[in-house]
Amino acid sequence: MDRVLVAVDLETTGYEAETEEIIEIGAIRLTVAPDGTVTLGERFLTFANPGRPLAPPILRLTGIRDDELQHAPSPDEAVAHFVTFAFREGPPCFVGHNVGFDISFLERAGMPIGSERLDTAELASILLPSASSYALQRLAADAAIVPDAAHRALDDAITSALVLGHLAREARELPPLILSEIAALSEMLGPSTAEFFRDAAGTATRDVWADDALATKERRGDFLSERPLAGRTSRSHEGPSEGDPRGARLHEGPSEGDPRAASRLPSMMVESVFGPDGPLAKNLVGYEDRPEQRELAAAIERTFADGGALVAEACTGVGKSIAYLVPAIAAAQAGERVVVSTHTLPLQDQLMRKDLPALQAALGTNVAIAVLKGRSNYLCPRRWQILRGSVTTREEARLVCKTLVWRTATESGDRAELNLMRGEGELWSRISANDESCDQRRCKRSPGVNCYLQRAREAAAVASIVVVNHALLLQDARMRGALLPQAEHVVIDEAHRLEDVATDAFGLELYEPRFRRDLQRVAHSLAVTSALRDPARADPAERIRIEIERAFERTSEVFDALGALLVPVAGPPDERMRITAGLRASDDRWLPVELAGERLADAIAGIAFAAERIRNLGGDEDELDELEAAMGELAGARAAITRGLHDPRSSDIVWLERDNDGALALHVAQSHLGGVIRRTIVDTHRAVVLTSATLAVAGSFDFALDRFGIADVAEPLAVGSPFDHQRQALLVLPTDIALPAEERFIEEAARLIEDVARTLDGRTLVLFTSHASLRDASARLGALESEGLAVLTQGIDGSRRALLERFAQGRAVLLGTQSFWEGVDLPGDVLRCVVIVRLPFSVPDDPLVQGRAERYDDPFLQFQLPQAALRLRQGFGRLIRTKTDYGAVVLLDRRVVTRDYGEVLLGSLPDARTEHLPLDAIAARVSAWCDRG
Repeated sequence: MDRVLVAVDLETTGYEAETEEIIEIGAIRLTVAPDGTVTLGERFLTFANPGRPLAPPILRLTGIRDDELQHAPSPDEAVAHFVTFAFREGPPCFVGHNVGFDISFLERAGMPIGSERLDTAELASILLPSASSYALQRLAADAAIVPDAAHRALDDAITSALVLGHLAREARELPPLILSEIAALSEMLGPSTAEFFRDAAGTATRDVWADDALATKERRGDFLSERPLAGRTSRSHEGPSEGDPRGARLHEGPSEGDPRAASRLPSMMVESVFGPDGPLAKNLVGYEDRPEQRELAAAIERTFADGGALVAEACTGVGKSIAYLVPAIAAAQAGERVVVSTHTLPLQDQLMRKDLPALQAALGTNVAIAVLKGRSNYLCPRRWQILRGSVTTREEARLVCKTLVWRTATESGDRAELNLMRGEGELWSRISANDESCDQRRCKRSPGVNCYLQRAREAAAVASIVVVNHALLLQDARMRGALLPQAEHVVIDEAHRLEDVATDAFGLELYEPRFRRDLQRVAHSLAVTSALRDPARADPAERIRIEIERAFERTSEVFDALGALLVPVAGPPDERMRITAGLRASDDRWLPVELAGERLADAIAGIAFAAERIRNLGGDEDELDELEAAMGELAGARAAITRGLHDPRSSDIVWLERDNDGALALHVAQSHLGGVIRRTIVDTHRAVVLTSATLAVAGSFDFALDRFGIADVAEPLAVGSPFDHQRQALLVLPTDIALPAEERFIEEAARLIEDVARTLDGRTLVLFTSHASLRDASARLGALESEGLAVLTQGIDGSRRALLERFAQGRAVLLGTQSFWEGVDLPGDVLRCVVIVRLPFSVPDDPLVQGRAERYDDPFLQFQLPQAALRLRQGFGRLIRTKTDYGAVVLLDRRVVTRDYGEVLLGSLPDARTEHLPLDAIAARVSAWCDRG
């Protein structure tokens, strides 16, 4: 770029330019050569006195002390000096990471407005679409750039300049045509950004002619999804045949009378594979013999052979994925298909990218495996092309630029490969395959389009092991096998989350903003707008517009009436309310809701009738398919109105809930999903294995078996833990802390957290059951910040991933709720203490909890207590992740000792060494326990 470039970075007292102040300005002049080489020039650095003490988090982040700022110029004076430096050779283009933040502070302090900018965060988002993070330090590390320091102005400015050079080199590797299109789209991102990509396109074009790299460049310029599917069967994914509810068997195993084990190769039997001289011991890196793993694998092998259901608890460290994948590979070798379902994407990725390839290499097998996700996870090339040709906003331009780069490299079209920024993520639904009108037939009619979703389905149709998530498994179950290929066996890992996902899959929802969008989608569908221009079809199109206008009015009536239910006679409005039989019997409160619901249902019926008339009159097939898909969304809303307002089933739980934006939703869920899970999953497969680290309550599987609906057919199994919890874990129970209902409880809890974190130099995870108590405790831990220990608070200090990454750097205490009770893996010295503030009982007025508890004779003992016991085990399980870990769990809720039910809760925890201590002795004891290692 020919213009003057100045990389700049600020340190400030906070994040709001209108209320916070600059405390340091760092800048450097630079030039970027066509090959991406960066030449650094003159530097600028100054402190600025904000006129107030720095907050502890800023002190910790920057290392700047108040005394260093005492004699510095004011922010306005510092900016005046900076302007003299930056504008000496004319208006510069400012380079920086999220440089708009810096420019807003500088302009408020007197810098001329309207400066050009080149944002390395935005450029990285486009050029590195699959980067794990767009944080400056992570980008620098990935590019092997080693800054002198982080979170200091001049060092970060220099790092931004060097990252710009790295991004310029990345851009040069793209085909000239792609770069030219990005340059044109980038005009919406700013002239400097467009110039950056024009320069890169020019350089890339010269390189092509100079070094005869044309063939290579052009090959990368192809979108991978549009190349021939070499080596793949061109076979469409079809639903079940008319005569078979599960479809034809693609992998025909032994006949019903044959023992299944007879079809297994002897070398693939669990006893041989896991033996001391077996292939795992010889070939699998890091393999160690674990009796618990062998026991689990053998039980799964028997279940596959004999049929039936196995509910198996395998604690952390057992290696349950290897335990079920070995029998799965053996079954696949015998001609049977296995579906493996997980709840979380990280486990799904671990199975596909690590465990299955490593196992196949160790076993010498070549079983076909595939991953299949819900359709919303895949890019739809046809819908993407539509957005590509109709970009009108900055966010749309950035997303199209980003996906242009991504499509030169992706084979799967899976959203998981993309790191979408906030505005981009909101646009994904417009280019994903999550539209029922998006199908293989339509894509085939679009030139140059090869459907990612169809490729994934074709791969799954010929695979012997198909890895899915619970959401897709249950959606397939709801649609009676229309989405997944038929399989003999199903393994459900992370099974403790199956009921939660089933609640969504088999539930109904009427959410006002979404319903209004669905109405708009019908009104503006191409089938309707084109029919309006056709005299032969104009009448039903006019009718559909009229009915939609009526539906908008009726929608307001329904949600006004529902919202009135949340306003009590006295007191503040409720955020949620269960709709009970008693409420329905109240004519003065419920009748307005029922009447408004009937009028809305009539309007939806009118829309459906008019839409059917349009379809019967013919037209463009794609347009009619799109209209049918849009009407399908309205059909779901109509079902929610019917079940939620007019004709609830006896097993339905119906409730209202207002979200953080004030929007209202009507929810319908089943009180017990065991029958559904059994009927649609267990009864439709020869063998089903449900496994998790937390299924048993005080040694009993009764609760899990009941929730899964298989108490009379399942075999329960607990294989134990490979960890020596008596040696590795200390459980501390305070003897003198206030009870949670007492006012001084949170004060005493915060004081203990502070003492423990101080003695351990951080390394403490604190688990809460409510955001209110979390924020209250966080506000009381300022002394730790002053001592250089970071207090990381969920909902305040960044995303879950950002919090965990910062915690792993050390000298930090992490405060979290809900999502931190499970799925957090911090082995080794990173974590030494878990503090559990309160017993994790569900909120008693939660409508779903209320409705499901009513099924039991003793709702607390039979439902709420088992739920809490499993949740408590999950929280405890954050501590010990390997055989070499050690540390302490401090459970602050004294009810675990004072109440009768405490025996069940403690009996559900691992057999750790347990000590009862006064508050003032706990920190020292925890420190002594942890220091012994």
